[in-house]
Amino acid sequence: MSPDVPLLNDYKQDFFLKRFPQTVLGGPRFKLGYCAPPYIYVNQIILFLMPWVWGGVGTLLYQLGILKDYYTAALSGGLMLFTAFVIQFTSLYAKNKSTTVERILTTDILAEEDEHEFTSCTGAETVKFLIPGKKYVANTVFHSILAGLACGLGTWYLLPNRITLLYGSTGGTALLFFFGWMTLCIAEYSLIVNTATETATFQTQDTYEIIPLMRPLYIFFFVSVDLAHR
Repeated sequence: MSPDVPLLNDYKQDFFLKRFPQTVLGGPRFKLGYCAPPYIYVNQIILFLMPWVWGGVGTLLYQLGILKDYYTAALSGGLMLFTAFVIQFTSLYAKNKSTTVERILTTDILAEEDEHEFTSCTGAETVKFLIPGKKYVANTVFHSILAGLACGLGTWYLLPNRITLLYGSTGGTALLFFFGWMTLCIAEYSLIVNTATETATFQTQDTYEIIPLMRPLYIFFFVSVDLAHR
């Protein structure tokens, strides 16, 4: 290959810069190839951090001595289960609306494949863009239950007192707590909001929606080892 030939041309570079963060974070589209309203990004941040919020509620009650660890896990898991169903039914409601997402015509399909126009923060076109929804009703229920289970077990696994027993240091506890919850947020977002498309794939051919299950599967593997040990 000639040294003057770039590894990625302009089209592919724009596509990569958009897709790579989306893959790493589990689905949020924080970098779009056009100017989107601020509420598009704010809504994604809220949806992304929702598991951490409910896990934080349970963790706080545990640290204050109000709840036992298993009640903490049940509370956080239950709140996340309820939230997951709300998200899924909101998506179904938006799909049934007659309003359709308006796509801006473009010749650069690699850089602008998801360019849309939005009319309001809570409009049907906004909801369908943020939460595409599931293809099958069974997956709507199954993925929601899995999201609640993952949040409950993740909260139980990441209780600060338990982490401190493993590492015996405040620094190690803080790092594991932060990155552990980031991992959970990534898995939950991919599971119930918008599945991340891998960077090397332009359009995912996932007929039975198996890809959203991969990230939670890794979490369940690590939590199950700790659970079996205890």
